Amino acid sequence: MATVRSRQLKKEGSPPHRSIGKSLILTILTLLVLVVMFISGQLVRREYSFHPISGTSMSPTLTEKDMVLVKKRKPIQRYSVIAFSVKGEEGKFVKRVIGMPGDTMFIRNDRMVLNIGEHGDFETTYTFQLSPAVAEEFQDLTKIPKGMYFTTGDHIDVSKDSRTFGFVYKKEIEGTVQFHLPSLIKKQAESQ
Repeated sequence: MATVRSRQLKKEGSPPHRSIGKSLILTILTLLVLVVMFISGQLVRREYSFHPISGTSMSPTLTEKDMVLVKKRKPIQRYSVIAFSVKGEEGKFVKRVIGMPGDTMFIRNDRMVLNIGEHGDFETTYTFQLSPAVAEEFQDLTKIPKGMYFTTGDHIDVSKDSRTFGFVYKKEIEGTVQFHLPSLIKKQAESQ
């Protein structure tokens, strides 16, 4: 019996010995998991992006330091909130789409009357005060051109939007806001 015990003690004290086959399988599985995680990350980045909100132009819908999840390549509809860039401006903008391509409109005295009715009869309209430069740019238009959108912020009094920089080009739109994560600061203030 003493011999059996000494053999058992030696086995317990020595590190486990794996066969080459088991080590190879574990290595392959680990590499496979890493490849799947990398490909999944690339797919998510291709379809989605995150953006922080700065400023108050989208209050109360979105507030300072909120994060938004933007889905790329999603059809844009009226009242969708979109993320986009503007030529000559820094950073990304997040605004609400009000005017769609093909909507009828007219300009009078730096004011745009935008028809969102179905028959072009101006029964359902929005009126916006435009910057003089944008009003001049829009002066000869009767419709929003194809591939362009008119946007505004929800806090219209402070928003820098299509009223000051003009139409948003479809090619400059990153995607549609799908979800927003309220800022941690806001949550902490509410809990106190």
